Amino acid sequence: MNVLKIVFLLIIINCFFTSFVSAEFPIKPFAGHRIMVDNNIGDWVGLPPVEENKAVIDKGEYIYRDFKGDDVGPGKYTYPLNIKVSKGADIREFRITYDNKRIYFLIKTSRPNEWWAPYRLIAIDKDGYFGGKRGMRVLAQGDIDELDSYNGCYAELRVAPELACEYVIGISSTYKGRIWDSHGRLIAKCDGNENDTPGFKVADANWYAIEIAVPFSIIGDPRGKTWRFIVAAGLQDKDILREIYAKGDEWHGGGSRDKTTFEDGPDPDVYDLIGATKEEQKRDLGGYKVTGEQIIDPKYFTVIRKSFITVSFCGKK
Repeated sequence: MNVLKIVFLLIIINCFFTSFVSAEFPIKPFAGHRIMVDNNIGDWVGLPPVEENKAVIDKGEYIYRDFKGDDVGPGKYTYPLNIKVSKGADIREFRITYDNKRIYFLIKTSRPNEWWAPYRLIAIDKDGYFGGKRGMRVLAQGDIDELDSYNGCYAELRVAPELACEYVIGISSTYKGRIWDSHGRLIAKCDGNENDTPGFKVADANWYAIEIAVPFSIIGDPRGKTWRFIVAAGLQDKDILREIYAKGDEWHGGGSRDKTTFEDGPDPDVYDLIGATKEEQKRDLGGYKVTGEQIIDPKYFTVIRKSFITVSFCGKK
């Protein structure tokens, strides 16, 4: 009798837990498969969801389909006037799979006019799902006096305490990548040369799709775990995120509330996020504070609270 009560209680808890998480973004553990990161995305075989702002698990892949045309940042961001960088930061699809050594990502965006236009960011929260608050809240910002792609991505983004991230992956160009740990230290890089971190690979397919391989030895083994991911896209400039101005010009987007005349401000340099409604995304990106001071202080950055996805992985075989 006691055993039956326990089983019944576990069923009730599981049903409540599943409904609380939301059926729109399934977290049922799934077994993945190997991907060759080789400029050909034909081995990503799952079918995406029919509806936007939905996720499915199909053929060993977690597949999220984002809204089309929601690349407006807090609501009023515009692209630069130059046709080369006049689009490219609208996330269309995000996929995850894995084997026994690596986790793989695929990010599709609206097709840019030049191969170097988009910058993609993936932040990984490994323990927040279970209430942990360890990790990085300011997402690999970097030293503003350096403005170097090895220092950070310069997105001007914070996350809520419960979303504090252990790792941030920054992808620029068609083959370049960086990974920072929870202290903002660069721990892996991919530049297409002999100094690349072994196993960390980045490759494009027709400019609009980037696939990424990250060894477990760098970020940990997700099998049997539930992780959360913040995925963002903007435009890149010298392998960091391109700044957004109050009034756009040939090479910079517009729409920021920051009216200062210097080039960088507390406004996020991100056009699109995934995992939330359009209004929630606008709120997540629009919470920055305009001070009129020419200073970059993370306390003025916006805070991401709703724009993330939750993914569970099957245990080891």
